[in-house]
Amino acid sequence: MKAYTGYTTLIITLTLCVGISYAEILFHDDFERLGVNLDKWAPQVSWSVEDNDTRHDVLGRKVLDIWGGGAGLSVTNLPEEFDYYADFNAKNGGSLGFVFHAKDHKNFYMHEISTAGSKHSPQRIQWHRNVEDNWSVEITPFADERKRKQHIWYRVKFEVRKHYKFKAYLGKVGAKWSSLAFVGEWTDGEKRFENGKTGFYTRGGNRGAAAHYAQFDNVFVTTPEFNIFPVERKGKLAVTWGNLKIQ
Repeated sequence: MKAYTGYTTLIITLTLCVGISYAEILFHDDFERLGVNLDKWAPQVSWSVEDNDTRHDVLGRKVLDIWGGGAGLSVTNLPEEFDYYADFNAKNGGSLGFVFHAKDHKNFYMHEISTAGSKHSPQRIQWHRNVEDNWSVEITPFADERKRKQHIWYRVKFEVRKHYKFKAYLGKVGAKWSSLAFVGEWTDGEKRFENGKTGFYTRGGNRGAAAHYAQFDNVFVTTPEFNIFPVERKGKLAVTWGNLKIQ
């Protein structure tokens, strides 16, 4: 494999054969470019790539910073089933959500993590369905009853499965998948969206010149039950096959 430096776009399709089955990274972004990668995202105007000021070991030099509301989506569609990982940081009273199976900016699932300081039911998951900008929501408290703070980095995992089923797990940033705590599950009884794009949604932060609703990093989408975190090290995220870094 050739080595790439600078800000060259590198597209990698990596498939690992395990017995007769295959494990694959379907989507990845670590936001280490100077700006949002438009080959991967159709962002909101409030999206920007900023310097990471927390200096956490598993976060890189850059993170995705969002200061306004609305959904930004991936360019490509994802299948019906996958595992989703991301690191996130809720800021200034805002709520942040993870978008799944989006058809467009008006039709998608949005599952919102509300930490302390949120104006929208803190310490809960809000399972949203958005159909032509008509929202419905089911709210459940974190199943493990732990409190999550704002201005702290966490790792989330969503298991997205057939028959419109979702499970969510939370832990500290840098945590291995096996140490993430189960915090909730939901099934869409209306069976609205079978597949589509992923993305982020933010709302409700304190407004002003310094207002930032959320930050994100280390987005990985894989085929189900593909463990991408068996090894952790200082520096950017380590994965099964070594020091893969996509810029």
